[in-house]
Amino acid sequence: MQNTVAYQLFQSLSANEVLRFEKFLNSPYFNQRQDVRDLLGYFRQAAELSDKKALFAQLYPDQAFNNLQLNYVLGFFAERLEQFLACEELQSDHFQQQLLRCRAFRKRGLSRHFERNAQALARARGQAPLRNAEYWLQTYQLESEVFAQQMPGSRIAPDNLPRLIYAFNQFVALESLRWASTAHALSAVSKGAAQELPFTDTAIGYAESSQEPATMLLRESLEVLRNPAAETAFQRLKTLISTHAPLFSPTEARDILMAAINFCIRRHNQGDKHYTREALELYKKGLETGILLEHEQLSRYTYGNINNLAHLVGETAWAKKFLDTYRPCLPAAEREKVYQYNIAIHHFRCSEYAQALELLRDIEFSEVFVNLDVRKMLVRSYFELGEWPALFSLLDSFRAYLRRQKQLGYHRESYLNFLKFTLCVEKTMRAGKAKRQALARRIAATPSVAEREWLLSKL
Repeated sequence: MQNTVAYQLFQSLSANEVLRFEKFLNSPYFNQRQDVRDLLGYFRQAAELSDKKALFAQLYPDQAFNNLQLNYVLGFFAERLEQFLACEELQSDHFQQQLLRCRAFRKRGLSRHFERNAQALARARGQAPLRNAEYWLQTYQLESEVFAQQMPGSRIAPDNLPRLIYAFNQFVALESLRWASTAHALSAVSKGAAQELPFTDTAIGYAESSQEPATMLLRESLEVLRNPAAETAFQRLKTLISTHAPLFSPTEARDILMAAINFCIRRHNQGDKHYTREALELYKKGLETGILLEHEQLSRYTYGNINNLAHLVGETAWAKKFLDTYRPCLPAAEREKVYQYNIAIHHFRCSEYAQALELLRDIEFSEVFVNLDVRKMLVRSYFELGEWPALFSLLDSFRAYLRRQKQLGYHRESYLNFLKFTLCVEKTMRAGKAKRQALARRIAATPSVAEREWLLSKL
């Protein structure tokens, strides 16, 4: 029974939704079948679902088991529940309700009713704070209804045609730019080629002549994603974010902010340390405005990135305050583990190796690269504290861990070299200058070595 569509849909409902669905089924407009109402009661009361025959006996106590009949009522129940969910969505969308009301008035020739409602909806659209693609789509839908209302029997083109075309153009341009940006962002993550969308160049050309701040924002966002050297576009994007980010939904604004931050990270990785500070300041802006929070939660990846950037620019006190302040915003299921990991990083970056060790020894994540980072900090901490037996034991277990990870690619070689040279450095750092210089040359000449700078600093 748990595998039926009907029960899986029912399981998705909250307690309040179950109560509303009960009212829905009790309305003869939506449902006239008693067995469907009885099925809801059974789903609500059954602590454990039994087999189909037991369910059939509950619904039809005086009838012999009929699998076809049971499947039919389960299917009808699922259809009613799907219809209920659609009604719930419509109830939550005031614009669509009003638009459909206007359409109904238009189809029935109720001109006065149509005009009154269409004008009220247009005024509400004008007062809406957003100017994203959804806003322009809704404006286009409303203007289309107005156009259809004015067109029949008229020898003069409806007076709203320019507004209709403008809204359509804005919608197409914004959506084209947004999806082109999404494709570029995803290609950076998956290391694949960016998916070129057919209207991207047209949308860029349109946006270059547009005075709409939302369109300008997405144009610059796409430019910094496409071109890591687009410093002028980045500066324009930064200015537009500070003044016009509220024109977009929080999710859209967050994507735009991340486009600017990722531009800075790419420049930082290329050695331009000025952009390290730029990235941190953008993150701070996102925290101040709440853009980075989704449902009052902060992604643990964002949490860690901000911590690392703050240490890279020397804001260690601010980093500690940030970690404590936003600790409650981390997802509850992993809050303490993520906080402990980032506090350990904080102590490690402050050269407080004993405190870092106490925290790092008990941390274990499912992500391989986080575990590599934890082990790397443990190696360096043991080394800095001179805890040689613990270090040698860790080097052996770390090496065995790397050999088990078949998916690491070149990272495995990089970390294996790190382990090999850590042992070499420990044996050589008290040797004569010539031996130390020879080892330094070996480390510098090896193509792939994790923590190369730290190793060299010990020689």
